[in-house]
Amino acid sequence: MRVAIVRLTAMGDVIHTMAALQFVKKARPDIEITWFVEEKFAQIPENSPHIDKTVPVNLHRFKKSFSLSALKAEARKVKESGPFDLVIDAQGLMKSAVLARIAGRSVAGLDYSSAKEGAASFLYSRRFAVECSETAPFRFASLIAKSLGMQISKEMLLEKEPYLYFQEDGECEEISTYFDREKKSVLIVTAASNESKTYPPEKFAELAGMLGEFNLLLVAGSEAERESAKRIAETSNATLLPKMSLNALKYAVSRCDLLIGADTGPSHMAWAMNRPSVLLFGSTPKSMMMETPGNIAVTSGAKVHPCRFDKSDRSIAKIEPERVAEEARKLLA
Repeated sequence: MRVAIVRLTAMGDVIHTMAALQFVKKARPDIEITWFVEEKFAQIPENSPHIDKTVPVNLHRFKKSFSLSALKAEARKVKESGPFDLVIDAQGLMKSAVLARIAGRSVAGLDYSSAKEGAASFLYSRRFAVECSETAPFRFASLIAKSLGMQISKEMLLEKEPYLYFQEDGECEEISTYFDREKKSVLIVTAASNESKTYPPEKFAELAGMLGEFNLLLVAGSEAERESAKRIAETSNATLLPKMSLNALKYAVSRCDLLIGADTGPSHMAWAMNRPSVLLFGSTPKSMMMETPGNIAVTSGAKVHPCRFDKSDRSIAKIEPERVAEEARKLLA
């Protein structure tokens, strides 16, 4: 049976959606899985033994400029990847639903009330209700399981095997030199894609001062993020890691003893790779992760809607570094 899964963005959602695949492959080894993903995130599912083929697409380009020839090329790439017995749109947007329909006739997805863009559900041949208040990994696993007529429980997800894989290369070899064998290493993801999910750099600097006996490694992507991270490093004993590919980032997460970050894609890698983590939540609910004894959520205490997020909410800044340091020390012990 040939099954395609459409989950284009964002990084954290791609990571959480992948959690279901090990259970699909175990229950149905006859299923061949193709994954459609935005090319900037294509290294996330790469090297996974649970995915038979990854098809990177570039729909993001059309936000800047529209090209009919480029659109036709993307549609042709999707069409030629098939045929599929079933396509599962795990995103619930119009663009992902259209891509799913191009990929195959039999399309499963969220129903009108569950999808982020309800109109997308009209393009599906089968629709399923999934509560948005459930934890993100379980939401996506439920949709995939229902589409395939199987069951994936929360207990199964809590007992999952690590499922992000990397290819060790020269870049990973360079990153390995930053890990001190005599000290426990703490990765600190210093920023998020949205300002409302970004913990203030001065508070990260305070936190770094409290955890000074550990090997503190800062992760930052864009130039603006790196400038902010440099200020943290200058006022603490933390070290800013070089810019990394997603493959090298997966390697770095696999090497850390603890990850600290906000509700952002790189932070969610820790849960996926069964590494301890402390995640900070202000404008988004802690249901965006699945808590375990080794993966802790620290919230600002703000009232947040389980399905709609207020991007003007800056309550994450109210989280005191002492609270984060306390949880970090428990996990590092």
